[in-house]
Amino acid sequence: MLTMIISLALGVLVFASTRFGAEFSTGWAVACAILSMFIFQLAAALLIRRAVNARNLQIQAVIMDVQKRLEAKQQHFIRHPLGSQKIMMQQLEQEQNAGLERALAACDIFKPLYIWNFLLAKQINTMKMAFLFQLKRFDDVDAIMPKCLFLEPQAICMKMVRLYKKNDPALDKFFRKKGATLKKDNCVLPALLYAWILLKQGKNDDAFTVLTNAKKKSENPVLVANWEAVANGKIKQFSNAGLGEAWYALGLETPKMQRVQQQPQYRYR
Repeated sequence: MLTMIISLALGVLVFASTRFGAEFSTGWAVACAILSMFIFQLAAALLIRRAVNARNLQIQAVIMDVQKRLEAKQQHFIRHPLGSQKIMMQQLEQEQNAGLERALAACDIFKPLYIWNFLLAKQINTMKMAFLFQLKRFDDVDAIMPKCLFLEPQAICMKMVRLYKKNDPALDKFFRKKGATLKKDNCVLPALLYAWILLKQGKNDDAFTVLTNAKKKSENPVLVANWEAVANGKIKQFSNAGLGEAWYALGLETPKMQRVQQQPQYRYR
C-alpha cells in the first residue's frame, strides 16, 4: 500500500518538475512520470521480495532446528527407551510444541514489511494459523482465520476442520468455494477430508459424489481406493491413513502407535 502512495507521489513530482520546471511537453512529462513510477515499483518489489525471503529463511532455520532436536531425541529414545512409548511421545510433543512457539514468535519479524505489501499480513497470518493449529490453540486459530488466505490445501482443510468441530453449516459452502475448485492433486486432501466428514454424518451418497468429482482430477491411490470402497458400500474400508502426515496433522485421527522397540512416531505438523 505504501509503495503505491509513494509511487503516485513520485509520479506527480516528476510530472510537475518536467512539465513546469524543464518545460517538457505534456506528453513527455506524462511519459517521464509513468517511467519513474514503473522503475520505483520494480525496485521496491525487488527489495521487498529480498527482505521477505531473508525472513523466510529465518523461519525455516527455526523449523529445521526443531526437526533436528526432535530427530536427536528420537534417536536417543531408540538407544535408551524411557519407560512406555506414551511417555516418550509426550516428551517429543513437548519438544515440538516448544519449537512451534519459537516459530510463531519469529513471525513477528515480518511486521515492518506489512505497510509495503497489503497481502503480506494475510500470508503471515496464514502461517501463524498453521502453527497455532498444530499447537491446538484453537481459540486463537478461530480468531485469526478471518485475517488469513485460503489458497493452499492444508490451510483450507484446517478451516474445514474448525467448521466441522463447531458444527458450522458454512462448511458445505466453504468446501464448494475453496476445496472443490482445486485442481489435480491439490484437490485430494480437501476432498478426502470432506468425504470423511460426510460419512461421519451418514451422508454416504454425498460423499460418493465428492469422491467421484475429485477422482476426475486426480488418480491419487488413496482417493481411488476410498472411491472404490464407497462405491461398493464398504464404508468401513474408507481410510485416509494412506495420506500420512498430511491427514494426521488435521487432528481428526491419530496414527496407531508402534511397539517401543521400533522408532517412536511423532507428528511435526
